[in-house]
Amino acid sequence: MAAEIHDGGFAFPQRSIAEIQGIATHSGEFAVGGMSLRDYFAAQALPMAIRQALDLRRDQINPPPFDFKRVADAAYAMADALLHARAVDQGGQ
Repeated sequence: MAAEIHDGGFAFPQRSIAEIQGIATHSGEFAVGGMSLRDYFAAQALPMAIRQALDLRRDQINPPPFDFKRVADAAYAMADALLHARAVDQGGQ
């Protein structure tokens, strides 16, 4: 069984259209939000992960094909580390 991924909630939470138009009352939860905070952090880390992968290939005479999965994994590893640090800072785990 895979470990549960804590995505940090929505990166840019928004109220629902019904709530904005006064049809629904605010429930304390944001109804729509788009990408998760984890996805946002990974997107921010992606340029660093790409640069690091390119730097490792630069000095190789016959570099292997670019490993997109490894780069994506590195970006999400950074995102997970940021979410963990954020949780610890907020008193969580």
